[in-house]
Amino acid sequence: MKPSRVSAYFILHAKSYMRSRSALFFQIAFPVILILLFGAIFSGSSYSPSTLIVQNESPSAISWEVVDAINSSGLFKVQVIGANQNISDYINSHSIQAALLIPSNFTTNYAYGYGLLILKGHTNPTVASADYQTINGILTQLNFKASNASEKLILSSQVALGNSGKTINFYVPGLIGFTVLSTMFNMVYTVPNYRRERLFRQLSFSGLTKSEWITANMLFSFLMLVLSDIVLVAIGIFVFGASLTLNIETILASALIIFGGLVFFTSVGILAGLVSDNEETVSVVGNLVMFPMMFLSGVFFPLNFAPAYLVTISKFLPLTYFINSLISVLDYGNISAVTLQIVWLLLGSAILFAVAVKLFSWKQK
Repeated sequence: MKPSRVSAYFILHAKSYMRSRSALFFQIAFPVILILLFGAIFSGSSYSPSTLIVQNESPSAISWEVVDAINSSGLFKVQVIGANQNISDYINSHSIQAALLIPSNFTTNYAYGYGLLILKGHTNPTVASADYQTINGILTQLNFKASNASEKLILSSQVALGNSGKTINFYVPGLIGFTVLSTMFNMVYTVPNYRRERLFRQLSFSGLTKSEWITANMLFSFLMLVLSDIVLVAIGIFVFGASLTLNIETILASALIIFGGLVFFTSVGILAGLVSDNEETVSVVGNLVMFPMMFLSGVFFPLNFAPAYLVTISKFLPLTYFINSLISVLDYGNISAVTLQIVWLLLGSAILFAVAVKLFSWKQK
């Protein structure tokens, strides 16, 4: 082994490596993006209080003291609903993850030794569990303050009526969102690859218009999405016991959401592909567009306990509203709550489609 040859090839390889945008991205930039995303999400800094629905069926000094303690902790923004409402129905109709019930016998039981509070959760047990731990910590502090560590305030948990309470209920809509997002990633690669292989040149000679080519791609992608999402839902239900609200209305609403999302993200992929002139740029652009949305839109985990600025950023990501709409429809059967979101999704999809058709060209600019 000659050190001179090793050194010569080392320099040659280093120069070649440094010219590769994709290699630099995945070796350096991509890990940095991941640690920034996960570090920001789970660092616990700049916490944004989540809304907690509370129903007090036993109004008294001690019950309102508990409500005030939860609200003043800074961990929750308490919203009290009337005692005449059915809390399980409220959870379903408003598409919320959890609500705290102070039952009618709370004050009497507290006077005799202990008072039981019930945290009712619907879907997304990840959030419900975090709510449970946080509320339980507040009650523990009240117990220490009131009776020298005697456990007088006890928190129990129940699943809201009509739901299995399994985590899979949350993941099914999120993974459907991931399948729709993948169509954008696919188009980011397709546009520059077709240009490089001169396939667009051949298509232009066939008389096919730009809008026809885009529409044909979207229709095929929609067909494949329907098939893959049916498989996802079937596995969730029959293998993992997910309890989704499936009827004609929710299925049609879900199909409309998926189609609107497909048109939206495919158009975004086309626009991103227009700025990708080679394979390395494609990889960088595709990942820069896809990964922030994938991690900050609730595909794999909720952002309820993320820092406030990340929650704010997530509100500007279209995939967030897509997934929230599917959760509301499939997990809660609540179409009316997201009707406006669906309208905006379809309107935005139509606008982006028009922009993509306008800017798209068979030729490399």
